[in-house]
Amino acid sequence: MAKQAAQSSQIQGKKKKKWNLREEFPKDYLESSDFLDLEKQLLFNRGIRDETETEDFLNPKYESLHDPSLMLGMAETVKRIKAAKSSGEKVVVYGDYDVDGITATAILYNILNGLDIETEYYVPKRDSEGYGVNTDALDEIAANGAKFVITVDCGVTAVDEVEYARKKGLDIIITDHHAIRIENGKEILPKTIIINPKQKACKYPYKELTGAGIAFKLVQALYKEFPEILVQGQEKWLLDLVALGTVCDVVPLTGENRILVYYGIKVLAKARRVGLKMLIEVGGSKPEDIDSYKIGFQIGPRLNAAGRLKTAEKSIQLLLTEDENDARMLSLELNKFNIERQDLTQKILAEAISEVEKKDKNAKLYLLKGENWSSGVVGIVASKLAERYLKPVIVCEDMGDECKGSARSPECFNIIEVLEEASEYLVRYGGHARAAGITVKKEHFVLLENKLLEISDDKISAEDLVGEYIIDTGIKLGDINRGTFEFIKKLEPFGMGNPIPLFVSRGISIDSYRKVGKEGEHLKFVLSDGKNKINGIFFSFTGDGYDLSRKMDMLYRISENEWGDRKSYEMRIVSIKEVKS
Repeated sequence: MAKQAAQSSQIQGKKKKKWNLREEFPKDYLESSDFLDLEKQLLFNRGIRDETETEDFLNPKYESLHDPSLMLGMAETVKRIKAAKSSGEKVVVYGDYDVDGITATAILYNILNGLDIETEYYVPKRDSEGYGVNTDALDEIAANGAKFVITVDCGVTAVDEVEYARKKGLDIIITDHHAIRIENGKEILPKTIIINPKQKACKYPYKELTGAGIAFKLVQALYKEFPEILVQGQEKWLLDLVALGTVCDVVPLTGENRILVYYGIKVLAKARRVGLKMLIEVGGSKPEDIDSYKIGFQIGPRLNAAGRLKTAEKSIQLLLTEDENDARMLSLELNKFNIERQDLTQKILAEAISEVEKKDKNAKLYLLKGENWSSGVVGIVASKLAERYLKPVIVCEDMGDECKGSARSPECFNIIEVLEEASEYLVRYGGHARAAGITVKKEHFVLLENKLLEISDDKISAEDLVGEYIIDTGIKLGDINRGTFEFIKKLEPFGMGNPIPLFVSRGISIDSYRKVGKEGEHLKFVLSDGKNKINGIFFSFTGDGYDLSRKMDMLYRISENEWGDRKSYEMRIVSIKEVKS
């Protein structure tokens, strides 16, 4: 029998979430199919309502992608690229330093070079230039003799910068997926050709593509325009880059995004891009084992690390290189950067938690700043704080006259809409409903904080900040087997809009447990329901005063372990509750 013992929480103030079970599927749901009830429940939970939708979901078809010509600005962009090829113009692809930005840059750079167009790329430095198009970069591009710039993953809010470019003799086309600035109900857009499905006038059916996804739609259009040069179907080999950008930008993995990532993972498994092959191996995986989780937590952080600490140049070089030795060296460098990034994140996180603890506990939003809080990692810190406190959090680096930072928000709060309401205090801002970047003058920092607190008080209720686990269904320990796990794999790729299935099993006994990890921060269990026994692990178990000798209700995901030729399945526990007597 397990001993009574559990450490007091090492993470004070971390809120507990509600457990909410999804509604059961109707009795006549997929009644002509051979699916088990558990499988039906998982499909129903993902919004699938009939056999046709089931087939489309479980077997995505590349041919189901929408025609790129439906996208506003696509025809004009293709025409302008064709003119550039005819006249021998040099084109500069202007990207961003995160994974979505660098993959979008590599995608467009690849295709333009394939058309024998002289092409260069420019990605701003995070610390000195910040996100998006800036005038110093435009000066440098113009000085180097370019006349034509295509942005990827940025530019839709660069109204002044596009006007500046025009005065410098630069022609700019914007491809972007970020939210469009709205003032008094009117879209504020740069005066140029823009490809962004979020434009009101754009009739493209799917609105959630990433920068890499939109770059790929442009590639599809170019393949149609240049069939004598580009062999139809070969564009699919770029889907590994699209998958990376899409998963790492945390957009809904529904519709076209699901199709793009589904096939992108298949391309990753082929390991044709030597740089990614090396990076995957450095991360301790094999290309054929890559899934959306490993993209998000192994490949993505390493690609991001260079842009967070220094410059994204090495990450782009890795994606473009065809030399195995260069790929190996670049992969090792990116891995080193990632370790440095992890250490820096932990240091800043500890300091940020200390600052939060000084603030009003009833505040519904936290705005923080600190010196030497690198702007390259404040987004990660903001994410961890938002998860911990279940509140919107903005973390900024104090850079003297200005503060630059990143915002992260739970689903209850659209952070970009709130920043629009507080825009009078911001130098610039941009992003999504859940994540955004800001620049604020230091003299306006307190005014901004007061305004954001005022808005959050009005828009967020106490109930919104509780947070919840959405549970797919309750199952018995005997259901944790190969068949269940294999069906779960068919639901891949997982991400926003299609989360990894979360299960609950009730009245579970803990036969034994032991601490594991460098500091004993994880707990491994042998668990029983009276009929079946199974292993479980609870990462970063903080204790919270639980009596582990009592029966527990357990919330978990199912994972597979492989030892030689043998496979076993275990519970990855995310939350527990003592069974009330």
